[in-house]
Amino acid sequence: MAESVALMNSIADSAITSKLHAVSLGPELPVRPGDITADWLSRVLARKVKTATLDRIMPGTATKVFVTVTFDEAGAVPVKLCVKGGFNPDLITMMPFVVMIYQREVDFYNNVAPLLEHMDLPKSWWADHSSEQGIIIMEDLEAAGHSFGSPSKSWSMPSVLTGIEQLAALHARTWGVRHADYPWLTSDYDQALLHLMQTYEQVVHSPGRPTIPEYMKDQDRITAVLKKHYASRNPKFNCLLHGDSHVSNTYLVNGATRFLDWQMIHIGSAFHDVAYFIGGALDIQTRRRREFDILEYYLRTLEKLGGPVLYLKDEDVMLEYKKSFLAGVGPMMCPYEMQPREWVFPMAERYAAALHDHNVLQLVEALP
Repeated sequence: MAESVALMNSIADSAITSKLHAVSLGPELPVRPGDITADWLSRVLARKVKTATLDRIMPGTATKVFVTVTFDEAGAVPVKLCVKGGFNPDLITMMPFVVMIYQREVDFYNNVAPLLEHMDLPKSWWADHSSEQGIIIMEDLEAAGHSFGSPSKSWSMPSVLTGIEQLAALHARTWGVRHADYPWLTSDYDQALLHLMQTYEQVVHSPGRPTIPEYMKDQDRITAVLKKHYASRNPKFNCLLHGDSHVSNTYLVNGATRFLDWQMIHIGSAFHDVAYFIGGALDIQTRRRREFDILEYYLRTLEKLGGPVLYLKDEDVMLEYKKSFLAGVGPMMCPYEMQPREWVFPMAERYAAALHDHNVLQLVEALP
């Protein structure tokens, strides 16, 4: 997730002139892990909490605080919860606009998730935000016995296809959405990635980096291609995106892929999510053999769930799909301070291979 953290930080940096959206006037929100008490949980959950034990803390741009809660009810058994939010005051002081990331995920769970009847999401017990905080109380996925996605091995086709089903469910339900439909949802993704491009050559030319084609190490060229790609995306494919749909933002329920970490949601081309997921989930050879089977499965699932009827033979579909592998530029320039080599190597090499196989740079440069 740390590569995503860099992008989220950049989104925060790029939003300096943006205004935070209207916020809740609900209960005062805790700002440190120790503030998550039985009394506070009782108030927000509207159930008397007898005990709340802090089990562990997972730091990050958004901190996850894992607690065991026992309700004051006859026969109550302990419940494992994850309280996710901005519990690092020093980070918020240093980067105050990171709060919008917490708010964005809260608004997803409150305003969007209830509409996604064909998606399986982590159970949210409660979510709210203030001008300085955003908190979600959700199930502890690890305690529930679920595992988390990793690029360390190529994924099985069933795991890939169940992930594709989830993306199709999100896209079909929100196809044609407009920014006016979600006024709280700012569109900072493109500028954030372009901001990160300022250190692209420094990273990809540093020692011990993954092998990518030499022509992909040209910062000016990649930046120009990204800008043209962003300007040429086809609005007919617009829907609500997960936005950061690589495999490390997934969890598996009995082998079936589900998505978590919804801080990067935005409106954009559906094929951003699709290409980003496929390109990172499969090793290079498997992706070359199976990607169009997977894409066809996505298109038919999209249609089945009420989305548009699209086909592989449609030139605009293939153009948008191929261009969308540019989402993989993020992992290609991810520094080891943000993700370990074991993550960066397979991800960078897989996305670079997809960009090369589909001649994406040349394809975008040839557009009018």
